[in-house]
Parts: sequence; C-alpha cells; structure tokens
Amino acid sequence: MHAENAFWIGAVRVERGAPAKRDLMSGWRAAAIYMLDPSRIDKRRQNAGLRALNKEQDPGETSRALAAQAGRFRLATLRSGDLVDLAAFRKTAHYDWHYRALDISDRLWAVFPVNDDTEAYYCFDKHRKNSRFTDRDREIAANVLRGLKWFHRQLLLSHGLGAGEKSLTANQRRLVHLLLTDKTEKQIADHLKLTQGSVHQYAVSIYRKFGVRGRAGLMAMWLSRGA
Repeated sequence: MHAENAFWIGAVRVERGAPAKRDLMSGWRAAAIYMLDPSRIDKRRQNAGLRALNKEQDPGETSRALAAQAGRFRLATLRSGDLVDLAAFRKTAHYDWHYRALDISDRLWAVFPVNDDTEAYYCFDKHRKNSRFTDRDREIAANVLRGLKWFHRQLLLSHGLGAGEKSLTANQRRLVHLLLTDKTEKQIADHLKLTQGSVHQYAVSIYRKFGVRGRAGLMAMWLSRGA
C-alpha cells in the first residue's frame, strides 16, 4: 500500500448516554495526534480542526460519521463514499480547508477501539491527482493493523492517555472536558451540581489515570500534538 502521508490520533470518550447523543462527536474528543512526516504539518489547519473537535464546533462530516460508529473496528476511504456523499462533501468549506488546500486526493481511515473510552485512528493520505486507495490497500491496512491491540494501547500510553483496561467512571467523563476550560473548580462544581471537594477528588483521579500532575498537565497533554 502506498501513501504520501500518514498520521495517528488518540481519541477519548467524554460523554455517554443522552449528552453523547446531543454532541456533534457522539461524546468523543481528539486527545493526541502524531504525524509520520512532521514537515507536512500545517499547524494552522491542524489546530483549527482540533479546536473544532474539542470545543463542540462542527468537526466535519467525516469525523462525525466515524465517531458515530465508535465501539467497533471500522475502515473507510474518502473516495469510496463509505462515510460521506463525496460530490456534496467537495462543495463544503471543510473540504476546501482540510483536503483541497492540501492536495489530498484520497484518505483511508482505520479505527480501533482499545477500551470503552479510548480509540486509535490511523489515517493515510494520497496527494497525487486522481490517486485513490484500492480494495487491496484496504485489505492490507486491515490485515496489518487489526489484530495489534497491544500496539494501539502502547501508542495511547506513550502520549499520556489512559489506555488501561479500566474506563473512566461516569462522573470522570462528565468532568474531564470541563477541566479543559477556564472554569474554576467551584464553577465546575456548580455546573455539575456537586460539592467542590467531590470535583477536586474526581479531578485528581483523572490526572492519575492520564499520568499527569494536575490541570495544567492535562491541558498540555490535550493540546500538545505529538511533536
């Protein structure tokens, strides 16, 4: 399989149930990204896309479609129409910004659940005009990556993400994305109708699961993109 560029995303679940159904990303957020070829990184586009994913702006039709299928292995390509109506998608500002401007002719996604709260995304791009991924490319990607759960877990752990067998609790999931805002613990407690002491205890347990020392470390982990 030939691809001009590839990147990896570690995703975590921050909502379940009714809140997830109301969420554009079905309760999922991008927590880390690593580019195989850093010279290809367009920081402005990358940061804009990640802000959209993590601040509940519209992350784009392909991201929404992949998040909606969370919990199972999935493999899709842009030009196959697995995820979106390509003709309609090409008319969107999102396509112009994230695909056309970068001369991406096709993208292949392979996504693997690691546990209930974490997933590993592998994305491969073709940049040559009219180049596309074949059925054989899809088969190779699935065969090579599908059975390597230990590898996916190690990638998540290497970026400070909680990829153990234990998932975040319901209260931790409700809290984690609020810790990434400028709200104080008291404001978060008021928002969640919890005591400030409970919020602090939940926050400490989240920091431990993500392997960081405090709120600044959590924010740094979330916003730093695998340099």
